[in-house]
Amino acid sequence: MFGWFRKDKRGEKVAKSWYAAIMTKARDPKPYLEALVEDSLDGRFNMVTLVATLVMRRLRDFDEDGRALADGVYREVFSGFDHALREEGVGDSSIARKMRKMGEEFFGLARAIDGAFEQDSPHEALTEALARNVQPDEGKAQALAEWLIQQDALLQAIPRDNALTGQAPWSDADLQG
Repeated sequence: MFGWFRKDKRGEKVAKSWYAAIMTKARDPKPYLEALVEDSLDGRFNMVTLVATLVMRRLRDFDEDGRALADGVYREVFSGFDHALREEGVGDSSIARKMRKMGEEFFGLARAIDGAFEQDSPHEALTEALARNVQPDEGKAQALAEWLIQQDALLQAIPRDNALTGQAPWSDADLQG
């Protein structure tokens, strides 16, 4: 009778695990130090969006469980955005407007990245999408596209069971170098 409750709590725990992995990878200093993204609130938002998009793309590759987990990850990401805004002192009266704007920006960038990965030449399409949305410098947009392709390859190599239990491909060593 209570099996659905335990399963839901387990799914919530796995979504939180993926959220933690997304946030850790989005804070990887390498892209910031190489100026691939701006070290600012907008730049950090873009990195969270980019990494979360890659993770959710991979999770959606799996059956209904993967799609449900991707939805849970999405909820965790936006819960984190909400929490961050409140920590910055954004009041209840304007939180909905700011969250709506963040949602529009998140989904616009996510659609552009998803579409780029579906192209025959993802590197070129990613570079164009990133140049329009994240990094106007073409050379840096190309380098960021390469970084995203590397991260996507790591995610694509994750077996289904590992992905559905929240085992991210990024180790602490990856984030140090």
